[in-house]
Amino acid sequence: MSVRNTVFTSLCLLIFAAAAVQAQSTAPAQTTISGSDQVAASSAAPNSVYRILPAGTQAAKKLTRNLLTNKKLTANTALPQPGFYPADLSYHGGQVIPNAEHDLVYFDCPAGPTACWGNPETFLKDLNHSGFIHTTDQYVGTNANLRYPVGGTVAVNRTLQTNVLGQNDILSIVHAAAVKLSIQNSYSNIVHVFLPKGIDTCFDLTSICYSPDNPSSFFFCAYHGAVWFNDIGHVLFTVEPYQNVAGCQVATPTPNGDLVDSTASVLSHETFETITDPDLDAWWSQASLIEWGAEIGDICEPIVNSNSQFLDPVFFVNGKKYKLQLEYSNKFHACTQ
Repeated sequence: MSVRNTVFTSLCLLIFAAAAVQAQSTAPAQTTISGSDQVAASSAAPNSVYRILPAGTQAAKKLTRNLLTNKKLTANTALPQPGFYPADLSYHGGQVIPNAEHDLVYFDCPAGPTACWGNPETFLKDLNHSGFIHTTDQYVGTNANLRYPVGGTVAVNRTLQTNVLGQNDILSIVHAAAVKLSIQNSYSNIVHVFLPKGIDTCFDLTSICYSPDNPSSFFFCAYHGAVWFNDIGHVLFTVEPYQNVAGCQVATPTPNGDLVDSTASVLSHETFETITDPDLDAWWSQASLIEWGAEIGDICEPIVNSNSQFLDPVFFVNGKKYKLQLEYSNKFHACTQ
């Protein structure tokens, strides 16, 4: 074999080895739901807060404002104050998230995240490198770059007796993933729980659900929340059911396909709201009765067409086109990319 061929072969082997290492480093860690996770979830449920993203469904149109969250919102003033910009967000004194890792939890999808959700990890990396994420600068007090990288990924597999996960089930998944990733009492991690197609989720003792198979209870597409576990403390999380269904999906055509952009649009909504209002006591609107209680993404929820699809705009995120919801900017007094 010539020297040139030997060098070429060696380079190929090095590239292959590097690719193998990269594949291993990005493979999700594996974990299961234990009895201790279920106990922790049960005791923590009363100490958790959430706010939902309403679906584009007939059921969701009937939701009253107080059913969007389980937290009683307390305004800085008794009544909305008149002004030129009634949608502007007000600060209510709570914690914000100037930097954090995204930790992705893939529930019950042996085929892998790309098949089930369209690779949300890639979107979050693009978001972290984009100008879009800097919409949060004005609310969190920094304009530093690359503040929200992707951290760990965890696959959770569990045999279900039903296709409906209750609130305790979700908190069990959050707890198991947090333990696996060594997350404790943190405002520096956001745990995103992705549910596969065919899995519904409801809040315990209510009929407020993500349930495409049951339109009468199909009220929301996703939600973000916070929970205080007795053993590991505070954990921020979002719940991201399968979005490529009427009521949650973006309207066609889409630059990356319906699955990718529907997942990314809702994920971005919950990410922006977690950053600016993690415990539901930081940035939300109190300047008008119409927008009262709305967070950064709620104000900019897009129009729903006759097929129950969201009419999101298309714009660049880190040089790649996505079809996404806009977010509200006090700086521009408008929804912006």
